[in-house]
Amino acid sequence: MPDGSVVTSHPVVEALLAHYRLQIGADLDAYRNHVYRGLNYQRRLLGRGEVSNDQALAWAVHDLGIWTAHTFDYLAPSAELARQHADEAEVADLPRVIEMVELHHKLRPVYDPLVETFRQADRMDVARGHLRSGLARREIDEITAALPYYGFHRFLLREAIRRITRHPLHPLPMLRW
Repeated sequence: MPDGSVVTSHPVVEALLAHYRLQIGADLDAYRNHVYRGLNYQRRLLGRGEVSNDQALAWAVHDLGIWTAHTFDYLAPSAELARQHADEAEVADLPRVIEMVELHHKLRPVYDPLVETFRQADRMDVARGHLRSGLARREIDEITAALPYYGFHRFLLREAIRRITRHPLHPLPMLRW
């Protein structure tokens, strides 16, 4: 079980964010904290204290294609980044890491607990903790106090509006049924 602490650093996440810091630019703090909030929500949903390198890599790259491929259709580019960095991150199960990345915007549940809690944790953060998937409000508040949003939702809104104006018939290409 998690000990109630909030994980604010992991070597795999830090290495990837440092590698892509120039591409992420001004959004780095917002993305970094989104990654760690999601990682902590997933950790609590799973009832685990440790964070595997597989989870850390998936969290580090899950939205990274927004910046590296310059697109809001970022799941495939983000999954490709997981493939590229799997060896250096010493992942144990790359297919599962890819699933976490590719299915994190799936609208229906996933039967693999690791993939499903990843999906739930990302949704919780995008919803600012209003969708809690069983976590207590105090847990959400504890995590967000340690890892503030830093304009993350403003960034999401800006990118969504940009996408909608350019592609009104396909505004959210990352969603999966």
